[in-house]
Amino acid sequence: MLVQQSSTPTFSGHETFVLRSNWLKKAYDLLQTTPELFFREDAFVRLGVGKNMAQSIRFWGRTCAVFERDPSGSAHRATPLGTALLDDNGWDPFLVTPASRWLLHWQIVARPEAAYSWYFCFNLLRRGEFTAPQLAQQLVERVLALGLRPPSAATISRDVDCLLRCYLRPNLAQPGVVAEDALHCPLHELELIQPVPGQHSFQLLSGPRPDLPDELLALAALQQARSLGRASLSFNELAYGACSPGRIFRLDEDALLASLLRIEEVTDGGASYSEHGGIRQLLWRAPANPALDSALLAAAFAQEVRDA
Repeated sequence: MLVQQSSTPTFSGHETFVLRSNWLKKAYDLLQTTPELFFREDAFVRLGVGKNMAQSIRFWGRTCAVFERDPSGSAHRATPLGTALLDDNGWDPFLVTPASRWLLHWQIVARPEAAYSWYFCFNLLRRGEFTAPQLAQQLVERVLALGLRPPSAATISRDVDCLLRCYLRPNLAQPGVVAEDALHCPLHELELIQPVPGQHSFQLLSGPRPDLPDELLALAALQQARSLGRASLSFNELAYGACSPGRIFRLDEDALLASLLRIEEVTDGGASYSEHGGIRQLLWRAPANPALDSALLAAAFAQEVRDA
């Protein structure tokens, strides 16, 4: 159910607007009857937003993998994930649960082609504390190392600024702060980035995530195993590897271990964690089984209903 896109890093498309929860449901509903929505001159009118916001909604919908461009090239369609999540009878059409927030965050940061600054920040950033210019400079260095031409400094600066505003709660007393950003960005609730008091720097926060469903952690570990082309993952890979649960969800080792000890029950025997002779590893019995994805996602949201 997880959508794969092209491999070209993206540093724009959001038009500097952060993700807002109601945008995805609104776009999903309109695409059911107007699949050419984002190719229409009046898309922003139909969505009830400004023209640049309409482009931002398209970006976020595709980045969160809830809709995708149709093969015809002139329309968009809901992905299986989008339908399961946002349909009127879906798991959480208005994105009010922790499971939805963690799922959207994972979709954004785990795929380098979707929103590269987000991917880099959570997977490859060399230090947990950084300034916006430092992050921008590391992004330029990374793009050059990939043999690609980096975008302009202004483009990367805007991208980094949008990233930070997605995770930092804005101070409404400050001039220029948009109230809607403060009220409706679901990623604020995750508290993954915080400003360092008295400095112009920021810190990625690691620790326990009591509202993160074990099923989503298991699914992230499954995707990591698939990307590496093997059924087993060491504890260090799960904690610190690119696109690992530890990196994506900013889990400390104790929190990660606690979840891994429950993974056999969570996956109904699909995976097991063991510690023998100093070797700590997770083993998937049939990692290629596509049914695992939908089963784990459905279970994650079923748990939200049980806990409500």
